[in-house]
Amino acid sequence: MKSSKEKRALIAGMIGCLLYVIGDFLFAATGKTQSTESIGLMVKVAYLDMATWRMVVSIICGVLGTALYYIGFHQMWKLLKRHLTQPKQQKWVKLFQIAYLTGTVCWGYVHAMFTNMALFFKFTFEKYGDMQAAAEIANKVFYCNAAPLLAAYILCDVLLSVVMLVMIWKRMLPLKNTAQRILASFCNPIVFTGIVGNLFTLLPWPLDQIDHGTESAGHLLVLVLGLVLLREKAKCGECKETVQ
Repeated sequence: MKSSKEKRALIAGMIGCLLYVIGDFLFAATGKTQSTESIGLMVKVAYLDMATWRMVVSIICGVLGTALYYIGFHQMWKLLKRHLTQPKQQKWVKLFQIAYLTGTVCWGYVHAMFTNMALFFKFTFEKYGDMQAAAEIANKVFYCNAAPLLAAYILCDVLLSVVMLVMIWKRMLPLKNTAQRILASFCNPIVFTGIVGNLFTLLPWPLDQIDHGTESAGHLLVLVLGLVLLREKAKCGECKETVQ
């Protein structure tokens, strides 16, 4: 019964990450004939052609996704805390906790900030008809949010990825051989985006648009490793019951 409840919590987190993927796609995906040009650091000309409902639904996905994200990652932290009991292992469990709590606090805000930046650009241009001025305002909104955005990226994406790679290659997770560990190394936002995401960008439209959700998909894959850990712990429990 307990294992089933823990599994549901992990799956809830995966659904949250899937909402992130949908939100990322709605915010960033462009049509075949849309411009890919950017003005300044973050503003895309394509935002002018995007329907407002896409941004609204994207923000909703970010908010709902964050609530489910917490449920899943909090459950995985509890699994890791029970599984990794040695002092040297516990420090990595603590860093995992810092990473997922950062994500819980920040990802809803980050998602809303990016979509609102696009809306500022779109609505300012529609009101005044000056694309350069509209882009300048939207970029200023981004610059004002740059410091917390960078901190969230370092603490959640980068730190989470480092922690997962250490746990995999220090054999803290129940992976049976090198092939499994290599495959598991893709289960984090940095490696998955850096390798798989960049490979998608080389493909023709519309396959190249899948890249927009690969960072969030990397978080989802972290929880897949949580399911692997839960399964192995359940097997160990069954073995103990059989011995008794």
